[in-house]
Amino acid sequence: MDRRDFLKTTSALMGGGWLAAANSWSRAEEAARPAYQDDLRDRLWMWGHDSGVYDGPNGIYNIPLGPSISMAEGIRSMGIPNVCVIRGGVSDADYREQFRDVKRVAWNLSSGSNESYRTLKDHVFGLRETMPNLTGYYLDDFFRFGDRPGFDRNSETVAAPAALSMDELKQLHEETTAYRRRLDLSMVLYTHLLCPAIKPALRHVDVVSLWIWDGADIEKIEANFRKYRALAPDKPTLLGIYMWDFGGRKELGVKFIAKQLDYAHTLFKEGQIEGMIFHCTPLCNKGLAAVDYARDWIAKHGDDRRGR
Repeated sequence: MDRRDFLKTTSALMGGGWLAAANSWSRAEEAARPAYQDDLRDRLWMWGHDSGVYDGPNGIYNIPLGPSISMAEGIRSMGIPNVCVIRGGVSDADYREQFRDVKRVAWNLSSGSNESYRTLKDHVFGLRETMPNLTGYYLDDFFRFGDRPGFDRNSETVAAPAALSMDELKQLHEETTAYRRRLDLSMVLYTHLLCPAIKPALRHVDVVSLWIWDGADIEKIEANFRKYRALAPDKPTLLGIYMWDFGGRKELGVKFIAKQLDYAHTLFKEGQIEGMIFHCTPLCNKGLAAVDYARDWIAKHGDDRRGR
């Protein structure tokens, strides 16, 4: 009797609900992380937030309030297949249903503090058993230089202050790689934090998403990427693409979204980045010029491949 026949026989004895649960578990167990295709579209991600987190009258970034939009609706509207779920609390099965048909899902494991990591870890690790399309975790806002004014950023031996200690980060990475299917541990890094002291942490993550916080810094995108590569020459990287100027708390002009995308396109075709990650889903239905430009750009370049 093979495994499938065993499940059928046991189901007859114990009820069909048990078979559904067992099949769900086995799919999660056996599913391999879907390999990236060569086309750019397959390598696009979007930063997912629930509506109301950043937008609305009480938001600190001056984002206009608009109709509610789910993360899954946001990525579909952009033609993006993958989403990073950034959420501070636990989620129930009804909430997670929106991600059933999403190709790849990553979930935040920390929101910038050790407390958030301890709160989220058990829940997010549990998602591995019920979400076969979960491909990894994110450590958001990881570095905390503000906690230690005067810290020597040029040190390569003393690790930069962060939400997790280096021992915790090393253990987390070991737990991730020990799991029965491949998952990626990813870290958020901002260009204004680039310094030698971040290098100890980079050793214990699989992927870096590199972001520009201030719209004005988009003018320095080429120099900042070179600075990043000097620190992390071989680290798999997703280049963050902002569609709102969060640092300036204002709408991002088309000039700046175009510059980000043109440079990211060059890096992708040269093989220097794995893909791009767009910020963020609540912006997708507000009629913003930068979002519309990005949507059209994805439709135009989604089939592009490296080296072509």
